[in-house]
Amino acid sequence: MALLTSCKSGDQPLPVNNPDDTASVDRSTSCTMVQETGLFQTFYKPQQGFVGDPMPYYNADDKKYYLFYLYENANRHPIYVTKTSDYATFEGFTEILPAGASGSQDEWIGTGSFMKRGQTYYCFYTGHNGNLNPAEKVMVATSADLLNWTKQPSGTIPAAVGYDQNNFRDPHVYWDESRGSYVMLVTTRKDGKGAIARYVSTDLNSWSIIDPLLATAAPAVGKQEIETDAEILECPDIFKMGSKWYLTFSRINRDEHRKTFYRIADSPDGPWRICRDADGHHETFDGLFLYAGKTATDGTTRYLSGWCSTGQTVNNNNELPWSGSLISHKLVQGPTGRLYPTIPAAINNKFNKELAFEKLNAVGNVSENNKTYSITAQSGTRSYARFNRNTASVKMSLTIDASQSDHFGFSFGACDDPSELYSIAFDLTSSNRWGMPALFMNRETGLGGTAGKTELNFTPLIVPANKVFDVKIVIEKSICVVYVNNNVAFTNRIYKMDQNPWTIYADQGTIKVNTMKVEKS
Repeated sequence: MALLTSCKSGDQPLPVNNPDDTASVDRSTSCTMVQETGLFQTFYKPQQGFVGDPMPYYNADDKKYYLFYLYENANRHPIYVTKTSDYATFEGFTEILPAGASGSQDEWIGTGSFMKRGQTYYCFYTGHNGNLNPAEKVMVATSADLLNWTKQPSGTIPAAVGYDQNNFRDPHVYWDESRGSYVMLVTTRKDGKGAIARYVSTDLNSWSIIDPLLATAAPAVGKQEIETDAEILECPDIFKMGSKWYLTFSRINRDEHRKTFYRIADSPDGPWRICRDADGHHETFDGLFLYAGKTATDGTTRYLSGWCSTGQTVNNNNELPWSGSLISHKLVQGPTGRLYPTIPAAINNKFNKELAFEKLNAVGNVSENNKTYSITAQSGTRSYARFNRNTASVKMSLTIDASQSDHFGFSFGACDDPSELYSIAFDLTSSNRWGMPALFMNRETGLGGTAGKTELNFTPLIVPANKVFDVKIVIEKSICVVYVNNNVAFTNRIYKMDQNPWTIYADQGTIKVNTMKVEKS
């Protein structure tokens, strides 16, 4: 997994120091075999091991976000933490809660949440042991400083009668202003359906059960119901923005919609509906490669953090391999209540040293004028411009006028005679299998766009009336996050991408590309 699929060894890339120095551009087009080593500086990952379910918490005392997460390194998922003030740089790699002894309830640790009352911090987490019955319980630990924690076995909460005893996890605690008390959400099942059990407390120690939130696929959604077909609603989060309440969860169903979703309501009791308005509906933040997303806010800006799998294709359970790198989007609320993922400002500003780039060659009808490009497909055949390899983490920014095209995109790993490359495809039509405009990540077997093509990921695309797209693509090693028009985010794992040539292409009509920049940090 750590090696890039390659065609053959290529020339070593030359460093780029001056954006005006075209001699510094590596014009070779052979594939390189690159070992993925070193720290991820933007999409955080420990140097050894991976990030599992994030549990973000904003600490007002030092004005930093504490990104707690389940640490995956052939262990039993102890909770570790890294800190950030802006989601663009991270500090620390610290274990704060070890897994329990063999045979204990928390032999494995599962997702939870963090809360402060008075001078005490509380960590509510999942204790999991598949050899016990029940397999899962809610457990608690306390701390005075967020780094040194003491487990409190007396605070353990088992599933109440009527709930699935072995699926009782991912506790999320929040302050409910409408009740004047704390509320805990717990992922479970009831009557054969996905459910969120709820408990209330005034002191974070004594809890009383209240009516649950129940998943329903029925067309009419009632109070305390969630409009979803999710079999289990993993890693729930709940928060208020303006006058609206939001519930986020990750849909465990093993299909192409195993993603982080959200629902909107006027109260924390629901009904929790898909956010619909005159422009249709909106219910996810990203594609398959952002899972277990949860949020944190400093009171002004809210960020969603999930993990991007290390894999590119699903396993025998029809799911991507668990854990990977940390991905975070800024959430923006639209006038109708929709939530949109955007690039965090610090990540956008981090990449500010312009790099030279060059069109190495073109196939089909491609014209260039002062770093602007017009690309026209011919008779259903792909036309493309191929650009030089990037040898560092970069942000690529450009504007695409697609007023004369419905099918275009980018391909990565565009080496000489590639047997494998990956495309980020814009489909502005509703004629695809999802019946909506969408971004796709495809594995392809040739540069021409007419050879074998396998869909690996998709997310809905919002098409503006003028069909002009402001695109930012942040690339770090094998992570590729595409931001479009400040309302769409699309995360992918592309091992063939790093340090190999790439293209902009049109499969139909004409696209015009301008204001293109490539920048490093």
